[in-house]
Amino acid sequence: MFWSRESSTVLGTTSRLNGIIKGSTSKGRPVPLEPFPPWPLGDSAGMGIALLMLEKSIEPGRNSADYKQFDSCRPLRSAASNVFAASSLGASKPLVLKSTKGEVLHLFQGAMQSVLMERFALGMKIRMPVLSNRNKPLMGAVVKVVLEFMDREWSHPDTGVERKRLLAMCGGYIVTTYGYSLRGNEGFWVDASRLRGNMHLGAVDNTRETPHVCVALLGRFKGEDGDRMHVFPLANVTSSGIQIRIWLERVVQLLDEEAKESCPAFCDMEGYQLRETEVEEVFHPILELIQDDENYAGLLTRGLDVRENYRCARSFRRGAENTALINGVDKEAIKFVHRWGRYETNRGAQPGFNMIEHYAEGEATRPLQLKFSENV
Repeated sequence: MFWSRESSTVLGTTSRLNGIIKGSTSKGRPVPLEPFPPWPLGDSAGMGIALLMLEKSIEPGRNSADYKQFDSCRPLRSAASNVFAASSLGASKPLVLKSTKGEVLHLFQGAMQSVLMERFALGMKIRMPVLSNRNKPLMGAVVKVVLEFMDREWSHPDTGVERKRLLAMCGGYIVTTYGYSLRGNEGFWVDASRLRGNMHLGAVDNTRETPHVCVALLGRFKGEDGDRMHVFPLANVTSSGIQIRIWLERVVQLLDEEAKESCPAFCDMEGYQLRETEVEEVFHPILELIQDDENYAGLLTRGLDVRENYRCARSFRRGAENTALINGVDKEAIKFVHRWGRYETNRGAQPGFNMIEHYAEGEATRPLQLKFSENV
């Protein structure tokens, strides 16, 4: 808590305090500083939680066997703060700021918001090392080869029905997640009934638009409030040669045969959403084959642990963004697709609305959206 400031700042403050004391006492005046009475018994400033955070920090962590990182320790403070907010003391004295527009900001109280706790949390954060295992990007050339491996296995006569189904579902998930630069969890939100019912949209080149597939996701999205249907187009084929429509048509064929509607599009036989681990179990072995094959030299770094570095969570998203930048897609188009900082024009409404209406409303922005998936 004392060293939450840099050592030079602390030494400078100490020097100035000594100057105040010496200057006052040499002139026979009282020292003009606040007195330091004894602290009261009890923990009114969060010392107990601070000690628990320190003890937690020296436990083995996920990224290091020697320590847990600050972000793994700070939830203890949040938990204690929630307890205060739920107590009679915290609920009986609400302090709020209200704007002229009626917006309300609550002022947090309690030991977890004390100056001592703020100093401790700051000092702990700036002095603890941060070890981040970021997902490496899967570039378009690599995704294309992965899908080619999957396609050969899918087409092989000896491939079993269950395996063939899994390959189709994983392929559909990969082309969707990569094609629109989605986070790993968002790729699973494709709606089965809307994918089945609207595969015809954008299928034929009508000289006005690039042939594309229309996809609808149901769920919560960054920059949107509530449960919404998010509709977006994906080019049939990307510049890297990724066959988006072919893989999604295979998924639709399975959904039609199994008469699946009210479920995620990428699902198991029971209609439950696939898991990231199931998809990774399909493409991780392929990445290892690519890594060791001289025919694909340079696509993946030799000796790199692909299972640790390439994950559904961010690898497809980061790979699509990097590939788009290399292919000359401007940052405004990427920002539009990612929806960082502004709402999209056709962000949708509640899921019960007609998808054709959403599709029509997005006509003006479709070229901008397709510019991304065409160039990844």
